[in-house]
Amino acid sequence: MQVRNEDITMAWGQTPHQLDSQYGRWRMAVFQDVQESVDMNRLYFLYDPELDERSGTSGSRKGGKCLVTFDTNIRCFTSEIPLYVPGELKFLFSLKCPSPQGGSALLLVTAEMMNQDLKLHVFRLDMSSDGMTISNLRPLLNEPLIIGGEFICCMRDDAPEIVVMANPGLKLWRIDGMAENPRPYVAYNDIYGAQLEHFYDGFLSNGNIVFLSASPDGHFDPSRVHLLNLNNPKNMTTQNTSADNARGMPTPRKQAGFDSAGNAILMAGGEIDRGYGNVERLTDYWVLDTHTFRWTQVMSQMPCPLIEPRLTVANSGNIYVWGDFDQPLPGMSHGTHLRIIRVTGFDQANKPPSYTPTAAPPPPAYPSLSDNSSPNPQNYQGYPQSQQQPLPPYPSYNPNQSNPGYGNQSAPQPYGGQYPGQNQYQGQGQQYPGQDQYGGQSNTMYPSGGSTDQYPGQHAVYPPQKNKKDCSIQ
Repeated sequence: MQVRNEDITMAWGQTPHQLDSQYGRWRMAVFQDVQESVDMNRLYFLYDPELDERSGTSGSRKGGKCLVTFDTNIRCFTSEIPLYVPGELKFLFSLKCPSPQGGSALLLVTAEMMNQDLKLHVFRLDMSSDGMTISNLRPLLNEPLIIGGEFICCMRDDAPEIVVMANPGLKLWRIDGMAENPRPYVAYNDIYGAQLEHFYDGFLSNGNIVFLSASPDGHFDPSRVHLLNLNNPKNMTTQNTSADNARGMPTPRKQAGFDSAGNAILMAGGEIDRGYGNVERLTDYWVLDTHTFRWTQVMSQMPCPLIEPRLTVANSGNIYVWGDFDQPLPGMSHGTHLRIIRVTGFDQANKPPSYTPTAAPPPPAYPSLSDNSSPNPQNYQGYPQSQQQPLPPYPSYNPNQSNPGYGNQSAPQPYGGQYPGQNQYQGQGQQYPGQDQYGGQSNTMYPSGGSTDQYPGQHAVYPPQKNKKDCSIQ
């Protein structure tokens, strides 16, 4: 497995696009979910202002409910697409087929408080051919789901359906993502004797729900999983997992990023609280084969440790590891900022084929930089041009940008050596010069930093602890 990590947070070594002056505030936002566009040229970040403010890490709200587009070519946020829907924005999924207009077809889940219960709304968003506006937004259900509180939402990989798992007990709903008009759910099951809160997380793989185990102290337990077949959801079975022949089992942890991909469940990072403020931040990658139930550690690692990393597997096969990095952007005095790592090379053999029997015509090409363009993408087609002065250029990429002391990782060790990505999180904070707002006219440059195996210069700014089941799962 030749896994490659690419930090696409910003255009390292290039002059920022002028849109960075207008939309740079989104680099400090806390997002709920993300999906890749059908043409792979942008990411749709799901933003809820109430949840951003309550995160306790990034200050006040940055805007209203919206999708915020991030261009993966010029590597900056480029637009805001308002969402006028009830409830808090929770989950965003992407269908494998494009919208009728040639853009992405997205599914949105929101949660609205109703006395002591929650109402779950499910919408379909058909994006325009250029991916910059919503051509059609409609509910998929004729009435919202009423649930007891905790819930998990997943997108099937073998059918265009969303599966909702909720308490009390363990109740399952299947919702058709291709419905043309609001309709009842496809199926409902109440799993006798099961309790959702007994599990750490849940994912879908080839028609099965794979529930991850939780230890009594709330850590992820890698020693076993629990299986439930969606076509016959009556009896849940427990399957013990086996260790990597050379690396053993993953370390039990909290706040790891998970997602399913074909016949595998992927895990990235996480943290171990040793007590007394001693937090071990992990940057390792693991794969659980859902046929053999054997763990394999990937000989690669995240280029920087993230607070509660999130992992999104796109329909294209690209994998995005993203989340808060617990230092401010250079030139700012406090706060966290978003880091986006694009990961390629994970083995996804035997991935189920598309559930669309006929191929839809490809959407119109998204404008890109020409071969003769300057490395400073100021004249990128399709976006309005700002009249502000040019921003100072970014430095050349080094994984320790905003992370002095972490970069220049040594080459992966052969099996049997030290586990990659399990270094101790420690050190004192380092003050960055300047207090100017990011995206303004500051001449502050991004520092390069040094290189060690430790993580000095990181202020652990943790959001209030939240149940993992309130996080997005694809």
